[in-house]
Amino acid sequence: MGSHMYQLTPEVLGIFARQHGMATHAQLSAAGMGRRARALAISLGIFEVLYHRTLHLVSSPLTLEARSAALCLAYPAGALTGPTGAQFAKVRRVPDDGKLHLAIPHGSHVGPFDDVVLHQTTKLPRSHVVRRRDGINVVSRARLAFDLAATLQPLDHQSVVADLRKKGVTRTELRRIAKELVHPGRAGSARFVDTLLRLEARSEESHGELVVADGLRRRGVPIEVQVRPHLKVGGVSIRMDLAVPSVRWGVEVDLHPDHLLLDGTTRDKQRDRACHRVDWQVERVTEIDLIDVEGLCDELAALYTLRCEAVGRRVA
Repeated sequence: MGSHMYQLTPEVLGIFARQHGMATHAQLSAAGMGRRARALAISLGIFEVLYHRTLHLVSSPLTLEARSAALCLAYPAGALTGPTGAQFAKVRRVPDDGKLHLAIPHGSHVGPFDDVVLHQTTKLPRSHVVRRRDGINVVSRARLAFDLAATLQPLDHQSVVADLRKKGVTRTELRRIAKELVHPGRAGSARFVDTLLRLEARSEESHGELVVADGLRRRGVPIEVQVRPHLKVGGVSIRMDLAVPSVRWGVEVDLHPDHLLLDGTTRDKQRDRACHRVDWQVERVTEIDLIDVEGLCDELAALYTLRCEAVGRRVA
């Protein structure tokens, strides 16, 4: 049976191509594919119906994007959030449970579907939703930061927000979301506010920096994160990942692969020698060190104590 029998015209196929193999009845009808032609395509196994409303061109793979487009086309009032939103935003420290997480206005009737987790909300304004041209709706990155606060542990949430700030989310956007959503009865509010209060002047560049800073602070080391010092050595400005400027002691957390290469290690050693010229002691931490964070922080705290003794300062 030729494709003309169920009207798979270039316009119809173009809709599927733009939306990861998905289309709505309304879209296909507007493209000239009538109800009977759609029913025929379903009966022949050319299309299948997903989430009760979306048509899937069966020859197209069911990727994350395809499943997401199918769900969003079926329920356009919603937007992907939680672990699914994190995958689209490419943020770290958010476990993927294999399900699609959908924020949807309270009272909406969706599913239930085995692969969908609903997050009903009384507030999902247009400003919180990014509507992509491929049929996928995702919450804004600032809204994602709030939504993830309901499920992540404190350090993981701080790491996620730091990562989002690196990707361009501003303090102003986060404050605006807090003003709109924080409420004693709304899940994640307390953690979101706590994370905002802990934000430094600059975001931590890696989760490793965050956990080391947390571990040192718990041991009484008054560490500062990427704020200062900006050392001037031979006209070159040097910034420490973590530092206690009062005793000229710093920690560099070397997790980027460049640090393992000859050029990277050479630059690191040059920086360390420059720091020594202005009497700064630098400790370097690698990814292997982070296998035992608590042991690492014990060791660093002991080195900090020795540094305080060497410069004649009482341990804070």
